[in-house]
Amino acid sequence: MFKQYRTFHTILLLILLSTVIIMVMYTITINTSLATVKEDIKVNNLNRMRFLVTNLDHNVEQLTMIATALETDSNVGLLPSVDLMEKYDQIMLIQNLADKMKLQSFSEGWNNQISIYSSLLHRWIGSPSSTSVPAVDTPDNQWALDALSGQFVAYRIHKSYSIRVTFPRDNLREMLNRANNGNNNSFFYHSSAPVILNDYSSKGKVNEILPQLLPLLSDRMEGSEIITADGIDYMVNFLQSEKLGWYMVDYIPMDEALRPIEKTRNYFYTACVMLFMGGIITALFLYRKVQIPIIQLLKGVRLLKHGDFSHRIERQSQNEFDLLYKNFNEMAAQIEDLIEKVYKEKIMSREALVKQLQAQINPHFLYNCLFFIDNMTRLGNEEAVTAMTKNLAEYFRYTTRLDNPTTTLEKELGVVENYLNILCLRMERLNYEINVPDAMKRLSVPKLLIQPLVENSVIHGIEKKNGIGLIRISGIEEIDHYRIIVEDDGIGMTVESMQQLLNRIKQPLEDEMGCALWNIGQRMQIYFDAPSRMEIEPSALGGLCVILHWPKRKH
Repeated sequence: MFKQYRTFHTILLLILLSTVIIMVMYTITINTSLATVKEDIKVNNLNRMRFLVTNLDHNVEQLTMIATALETDSNVGLLPSVDLMEKYDQIMLIQNLADKMKLQSFSEGWNNQISIYSSLLHRWIGSPSSTSVPAVDTPDNQWALDALSGQFVAYRIHKSYSIRVTFPRDNLREMLNRANNGNNNSFFYHSSAPVILNDYSSKGKVNEILPQLLPLLSDRMEGSEIITADGIDYMVNFLQSEKLGWYMVDYIPMDEALRPIEKTRNYFYTACVMLFMGGIITALFLYRKVQIPIIQLLKGVRLLKHGDFSHRIERQSQNEFDLLYKNFNEMAAQIEDLIEKVYKEKIMSREALVKQLQAQINPHFLYNCLFFIDNMTRLGNEEAVTAMTKNLAEYFRYTTRLDNPTTTLEKELGVVENYLNILCLRMERLNYEINVPDAMKRLSVPKLLIQPLVENSVIHGIEKKNGIGLIRISGIEEIDHYRIIVEDDGIGMTVESMQQLLNRIKQPLEDEMGCALWNIGQRMQIYFDAPSRMEIEPSALGGLCVILHWPKRKH
């Protein structure tokens, strides 16, 4: 009898032992729990502050990196000689810089402004928060609070120009507001500037705490102290920002933090007795109504796992498990057919995706190539005819073979190069670069993964641009994933247009939308492990940049 209900008896014994052990341990540890809670509160608050200050330093560092990135921009590199330019060139340079700085400001989560002061033109470029000229002794790459404007300001000083990045003091106040959780109150302190409070802090209480805290801040980056103000003990934690030099200070009244523990102590023993009785009743009910039916289901699942799809459950439980038994029996009868159908459909889906992409080959592309061959033949340019014929044959030999939906990255890049060579023969203003490490060329990828991206760059970027165009294909191998980058210096897209394009790609395919990018995204999800994805962003070349990410496969 005991062996038959061993699990049930074990549950009852565990409930009894657990209740006794918990009550004994609680009685022993109740006197030390308050100290432990105080330490936990201190550690949690400090960790929370570290997260906030680290986030603050990260945001400040990102703003600093914007100025550093601008220094490497080709347009900024023209500022030392801007006084030698024609008036029109100066206006265009200033407009390009203003647009770029505006775009950089919008790309950051923080409210900020970027501007450049040209000492040769004696004017600000961009939308400066202040029109004052940088002082001669302005420190380089140091953040300081301008009390008049309420802005944090940092400069990158150069001989002929200075880059200024600013963000409002309200950014710190908003950070404090988001950090408030009811009991905690926080503020920022610096010896040379007014205190920055959140919307919930009491200025009078801060004025009582701060004089007692200041002597404790000497030569300390972080710490925790107990300070008494107006007869109430406060736990005060402080942490200094490495980038700004300001202290973030957090204070919490100790009596509010410890009051729940005192209430818990009063009700704990009663709750233990009630939980013990409720546990026994629940164990009896669960054993009868849940454990036995689950055993039957586990037995059936185990048989299905080993391929026995003929097993059926005949037991009646007089509850919801009867419906599970019925569904289990129906599932067992259908699962073999479903497995076979799923595998077939998956294989057909992969092949259909490749065939769908191959079917997108534009007949006008072939017509134009044939017209080119005809014209070059009439002109007697045998080299052009030979080059076009060779590249066209290689291109269509690759794209029309349906026997295998996958290939190596090296072969995929080969057909891309064939395609680009064809376009270079037809468009003398087109240039391209392919920089992919040899180690990546052996990777297995779906067919026609890169060529549609190059075709989009040509059609939507280079052909609509006047002058010479460049397409660059790069491969990057990182610790845990690979990247293929296809970028151009075409007309590009606005941020709104890129976001709309990404949203359309995520939707089901419709007749009125192009399917090349959608097809590539779908095939990446099928072929590569998660998380594989496709990103679209502005290119450093000036046009559009499409990045394919996929993780390395674990061996």
